[in-house]
Amino acid sequence: MEHLQSAFDRQRNALGDVPTASERRLMLKSLWNAVLNHEDKLVAALAADLGKPREEVHLQEMFPVKAEIAHARKHLRGWMAPKSTSTPLAMLGTESYVQPEPKGQVLIISPWNFPVILTLRPLVSALAAGNRVILKPSEHTPETSKVLAAIVAEAVAPEVATVVLGGPDVSAQLTTLPFQHICFTGGTNIGKKVMKAAAENLASVTLELGGKSPAVVDATAHLGDASRRLAWGKCLNNGQVCIAPDYALVEDRIADRFLAEVGNRIAEMYGASAEEQLNNADRSKMVNDPHFARVVGLIEDAVSKGAVVVHGGTWDASQRRIAPTVLDGVTLDMKVMQEEIFGPVLPVMRWSDPAEVNRVVSANPHPLAMYFFSKDNDAVDRWMRANPAGTTGINEVILQVAQPELPFGGIQTSGMGRTGGHEGFKAFSNARSVVRQRSRHNILPLTFPPFGPRSLWLARTVQRWL
Repeated sequence: MEHLQSAFDRQRNALGDVPTASERRLMLKSLWNAVLNHEDKLVAALAADLGKPREEVHLQEMFPVKAEIAHARKHLRGWMAPKSTSTPLAMLGTESYVQPEPKGQVLIISPWNFPVILTLRPLVSALAAGNRVILKPSEHTPETSKVLAAIVAEAVAPEVATVVLGGPDVSAQLTTLPFQHICFTGGTNIGKKVMKAAAENLASVTLELGGKSPAVVDATAHLGDASRRLAWGKCLNNGQVCIAPDYALVEDRIADRFLAEVGNRIAEMYGASAEEQLNNADRSKMVNDPHFARVVGLIEDAVSKGAVVVHGGTWDASQRRIAPTVLDGVTLDMKVMQEEIFGPVLPVMRWSDPAEVNRVVSANPHPLAMYFFSKDNDAVDRWMRANPAGTTGINEVILQVAQPELPFGGIQTSGMGRTGGHEGFKAFSNARSVVRQRSRHNILPLTFPPFGPRSLWLARTVQRWL
């Protein structure tokens, strides 16, 4: 692991050379140019690793990177500028401001499900904030990780940012190094280990974790619209999306129509027959055999406990493909309702009393995302107050992560801290507080020792009136 220490030391030696706004904007421009130069290789790599269609590579991997870079370059000078504060009467003769500064050396550990955007988006924030960065992409998407390494090497010098490849042992070793900040995207259990390791060096953390993200559908919802968006959100990247609608809570009086509509939407997107839906090239495959087997096991467990397969329910182990599957009659004792699915399986639970929604959602930790399909704004407001979540979509799914003006992140077991846009810049920055003397003639010297009757009178006056 000497190469890890060597990369860390090289960047540490360059910390004193803090890049200017112009230099940072140039780095970000170079990063996007490098992505464009490797466009065909990214498409091929993501097809090899995940079976991802070219269109999804452009829309869900490359375009969000472009949008994030454009947003950061547009606002960077304003983000970097000192922020003046008001001056209280007791401090007349001074001025105060907050100066954003780089945290220093940061580590970014990214996942396999969206390996481009979830690696490069935090890198954009880290570079915009002026940091030195080591990135560790996932070993589960090896071809894409190699291309990411080439992109970063082309965009910036290694003392600014560099990619290291390897497995969990490399990630574990990196987290022992004295970084000032660690950004991790992945599962909750690994996130706890990252946070524990960061505590050894008192490093701050940004954790983007997972969880079960519910979608609530009531009788006022536009069923055609709701079913189309939920079918798309559940099948995007074959369900391997941290903010995918994990399960649907549907009002009982519309549940049968909802199930039919979802089936129609799946057929529109991926073909009328089960075989077409299973083998459709517009869908990704499961990332590896263990993950494929785990998701298949969730379906089998649910069926064995009484769930009904309404759509799909077929799979092909040789291709690691699972047909879009919708389950009805799901209960909380089924594994599919106890762990994040991360696959193209939509369990449906029915409710009659709105309080049942709160009961089901609270059975799992706070979700990363929560979705509502309803025209009843008051009902949505009540559910939102009762069910905290990291992000929320109302009559939409997934889109909140693509809005650069919105911070993205979870709460408690679904994460901490925020990425993207200005919040991402702040996550990788220290807010340095500064007080500057504007006049030598101010009240402060009157408070210096030696103390006497006048000092006590002044102290009481300040306390009472200022």
